[in-house]
Amino acid sequence: MTKSISLVVLMALLYYGSGVVSLDLLNANKIISIGVFIPEGIALAFAIYFGKKVVPGIFIGQFVLAYTHTIAPFSALAIAFINSTEAILGIYLFKKFKLSKDMQKFRDILSLFALIVFILQPFSAVVSNVVLLFGDEITHSEFYNSIFSWWFGNVMGQLLFTPFLLIIFSNYKNINVLEYILYAIGYILYLFVLEVVFDIQNAFLMMSLSVSVIVIIIVKKDMVLASFLSIVIAILDHLFIHIGVGAFVSESLLNNTINFNLYLLSHIMIVWIIGILFEERKRHVSSLKETIRKEVKKNKEQQLFMLQQNRLAQMGELIGMIAHQWRQPLNNLSLINQVVIAKYQADKLDDDVMGYFKENSKKQIDLMSNTIDDFRNFFKNEDEKQDFSLSEVISNAIKMTEPIFKKNQVSVLFDDKKEYMAFGLSNSLIQVILNIINNAKDALIENEIEDKKIYIDIVEDEDGIIINIKDNAGGIDESIIDKIFDPYFSTKQSKNGTGLGLYMSMMILEEQMQWKLKVYNTDNGANFQIIINNKDENE
Repeated sequence: MTKSISLVVLMALLYYGSGVVSLDLLNANKIISIGVFIPEGIALAFAIYFGKKVVPGIFIGQFVLAYTHTIAPFSALAIAFINSTEAILGIYLFKKFKLSKDMQKFRDILSLFALIVFILQPFSAVVSNVVLLFGDEITHSEFYNSIFSWWFGNVMGQLLFTPFLLIIFSNYKNINVLEYILYAIGYILYLFVLEVVFDIQNAFLMMSLSVSVIVIIIVKKDMVLASFLSIVIAILDHLFIHIGVGAFVSESLLNNTINFNLYLLSHIMIVWIIGILFEERKRHVSSLKETIRKEVKKNKEQQLFMLQQNRLAQMGELIGMIAHQWRQPLNNLSLINQVVIAKYQADKLDDDVMGYFKENSKKQIDLMSNTIDDFRNFFKNEDEKQDFSLSEVISNAIKMTEPIFKKNQVSVLFDDKKEYMAFGLSNSLIQVILNIINNAKDALIENEIEDKKIYIDIVEDEDGIIINIKDNAGGIDESIIDKIFDPYFSTKQSKNGTGLGLYMSMMILEEQMQWKLKVYNTDNGANFQIIINNKDENE
């Protein structure tokens, strides 16, 4: 209740105070002026934002303003009632058209302007002037001119103040008051220099100099600050006109009125039409950036998920490799144990037997331990790129796959006559090589190639260092060769392939090391090329 009463009192004081300033500055005829009538803009903004609770304040403020400006009590009461009704109508229509109070869209501004120009002010101007006519406040000869002046002055006041105040009410926490004050002082000084110091008399020159600054403010800062500066312009130039200085003081009252109102209208239109378009563009760009950020994050999460899938698939393959590498040492350990047991049962367990057991069992255990170390290093994360030997990496990859490849009668031939160094992540390169040679092995088995071979060599040309991994499995079908690097694309239906191996290989090389992965068919197989551009890396 206290808050509502405070709003009514505040509204009444603001309406009356701003009304006195407007009428005095414009040297108005009673309460009728063709210039900017400030209280109408304030009243409509308060009514739309706070609702019907402020309407009594509008009524009181308008009544006191009219009565103190020589309007008869009955006419003053009638005009106060009409303006209150206008405010209620504005609240209703604003909600009816589902407009937003924060004025963030072009539709909101355009619709509000249409309500003011074509509905609210025609209603207020016609009905109020009928009251004034019947109350003998104006004559029949003044009637139509009075309607236009009332309509135009109120329209200017509402176009200038209402959207600005609605945005301020909706976003007051984000308003930097000190910044607004500093900009206002700077702009006042700018206008003072133009109109008083340089004594510019040409209205169109003044318009171009003033509007250009407003446009810069819209582009560099925001529409709300530009709107505030438009209000500063209106008040300051009203003051200049009142004291008889500036660009809008001339011998012809008609020319002066037309020029000044055109000047203010140009600022209002630029701020609220061009300004809102710029704001919508900024929001669109911001929204687009946020969408891109989310999509990039989503894409990274998807890639991380696919990388994890690929690593799990590789782990399954490597566990199979470990099992094959351990099979022989385990068989040897079993035989050694059988020897010891047999000697024990024959009561021939002596120092020689125990020495044999110690030496040979240790060899087999060391072999198994080394196997674990090799595969453990493969899954170790690398934080930084470093120089490493390509031959060593390729040899390690071949060593890991050797047992399974031997079992499937696949020969891997590696030409390592020359030592090549690369700068990157060695474990990532091992993953890629394992993916490629395992795919080649599967293709050789699936195509039932008799003499299964994989050839690996390293060459150097103008593109950089190239690792060639070739097979004699018959090549890749030309209809799908362009798709084999796509995620989840697999030709291994019978083996339940994930379709991630080659995709992740390409992503690892391109994103982690800025290398390239290509493939083409040769005479009797496929050739995968890993292109290492060490020149770019070092630069």
